[in-house]
Amino acid sequence: MEQNGRHAIIDVGSNTIHLLVGEVEEGRVLPVTGEKFAVRLGSGVDKTGRIEDARLPVAVEAISFFATVADFNGAPEPTILATSAVRDAENGLDLVREVRERTGLVMRLISGEEEAALGFRGAVSALGDEVSAGGPVFVVDLGGGSAQLILGDVAGGPEKQVSLPLGSNRTTERFVESDPPRQKELKALRKAVSEMLPEWKLPKGTAIVAVGGSARAMLRLTRDKLTQKRLRRLVEETSQMPSGVFARETGLVPERARVLPAAASTLEAILAYYGRPSLTVARGGIREGVILALADGEANGNGR
Repeated sequence: MEQNGRHAIIDVGSNTIHLLVGEVEEGRVLPVTGEKFAVRLGSGVDKTGRIEDARLPVAVEAISFFATVADFNGAPEPTILATSAVRDAENGLDLVREVRERTGLVMRLISGEEEAALGFRGAVSALGDEVSAGGPVFVVDLGGGSAQLILGDVAGGPEKQVSLPLGSNRTTERFVESDPPRQKELKALRKAVSEMLPEWKLPKGTAIVAVGGSARAMLRLTRDKLTQKRLRRLVEETSQMPSGVFARETGLVPERARVLPAAASTLEAILAYYGRPSLTVARGGIREGVILALADGEANGNGR
């Protein structure tokens, strides 16, 4: 059993595998410890339909290590969830099987809809007073393989949601051949994003909230409000030099630096499409949403 109400989530994403051990207090997740490791399971999945064989044992090793870290921190039975890259890959179940054989733990492939709902919950829990209690919220959970778009409100939860193949790894592989990217490549990317977005009418006063590693990386690069204009400048700034050089100068990991122009272009296109001036980056997402759900289960007598 977890100690002191602690829960652990291992989030197997398209770019990074994350561990979060946390406790819930007054509706918010308080981190106990966290780790991450860039495995890039989604690399090439869009073209080949498969996770590269060499990445599977690395992912298993990372998950096994994170399970041990969770145990050391009072959460011996981590919840392991896999999202877009594993879900979409022909050999995704190979990873599920190898994790079970190595750790004895079950890794669950969650749907885009479940991913969206959990991401929404985690995002709004981290916003605090930044949005009104009953106000509408539009969450953009920008991952490596997919993007979850969720429209709802803080009190009532999600009302509409969709999972789109617009993750920053995937859009980079599809549209950005050059490093640094050419403006025509990013223009084509923004056009494709606009063509895929749902024709939702956002209520007046809807807060746009972005979550995910790329969105958080943008906060490291600028403390300015992320308006359409600032995102456009951010695209220019991240496209002026090869990603390896940009990573060295900014302290970003090279994998994140490589996909950041596509990520910023995607967010810019979303703001332009819905006619919204700016967005807020939330430091909560799917991992926090899972921990909140697990804590609710315990409180209602339905823990694992």
